[in-house]
Amino acid sequence: MKKAPVIFTGHGSPMNAIGENQARTGWKTIGEKIGKPKAILAVSAHWATKGLLIRTAPDNPQINDMYGFPKELYEVHYTPASDTVLAHRVQESIGATEDNTWGIDHGVWSVLSNMYPDADVPVVMISVDTTASPEAQYETGKKLAAFRNEGYMIVTSGNVVHHLGMVDWSMNKGYEWADRFDETIRDAIFTGDFQTPVNYSAISDFEKAIPSAEHYYPLLTALGAAEIGEPVAVFNEYRELGSMSMTSYVFGEI
Repeated sequence: MKKAPVIFTGHGSPMNAIGENQARTGWKTIGEKIGKPKAILAVSAHWATKGLLIRTAPDNPQINDMYGFPKELYEVHYTPASDTVLAHRVQESIGATEDNTWGIDHGVWSVLSNMYPDADVPVVMISVDTTASPEAQYETGKKLAAFRNEGYMIVTSGNVVHHLGMVDWSMNKGYEWADRFDETIRDAIFTGDFQTPVNYSAISDFEKAIPSAEHYYPLLTALGAAEIGEPVAVFNEYRELGSMSMTSYVFGEI
C-alpha cells in the first residue's frame, strides 16, 4: 500500500471556503492530485484544548465557530462520518482523552469541503494541546506517523503566521516581518531542518508571528509525522491581511 501523505495547510479567513480565491484553488488541486485516502486524521487549530483530546463518536457535527460573515458561508454543510475503530486506535497511540463535545470546525471543513466535496472520506478529529511544549506537539506527530503506512492521511490546519491583532483588511500581502518569518520556516523545512520550526522562539519576529501557539502547533504535528528527506512540496505560498500566512505543505509522494 502506498504511504499516505501528510498535509499542513494554512486556512486563514473562513471566507476562503467559498468563492474564487487562491486558497480554495490550491485545496481543490491538491485533493485532485492526492486522490481519496482511506480516512483522514485531522488536527485543527480551532479545537484548542488543555490536554490532548480526540473525537471517537461515529459522526462529525459541523461547528460554525465564526461570526459576522455572509450567509453564504453558513450555507456550507460538511459532515463526513468518522471511523470509530481508527479513532480508538489513534487515541491509544497518542495518549489522548476521548471527548465528543466538539465536531468538525471551520479550520478543517473549510479545507476538506474543497479537497473532497462529497464528504465521503472519514475524518477523525484531534485537538491541539495548548499546554504541550513544542517538542511534545512534534512527538504527537511522530506517534501518528505509523498510520500513514495503512493509507490514512494526516491533515493539520492552522497558520504559520497568525496575528489577528495586527490584521489589515486592506492588505493583500504580508508585512515584511511576516514574510521573513514564513520564509525562514519554509527554508528550514526544505533543507530537512525540522528543529528550527520546533525551536521557533529563537527566530526573529516570532512574538509577532505567533502570539499564541494554537495556530502554529499543527505545523509541528505535521513535521513530526513527516519523514526527513521524503518529498516535500509547498502550495498556497502567500501572505494576506498583513499578519496571516497561508503557506501550506505536502510531505510524501503525491
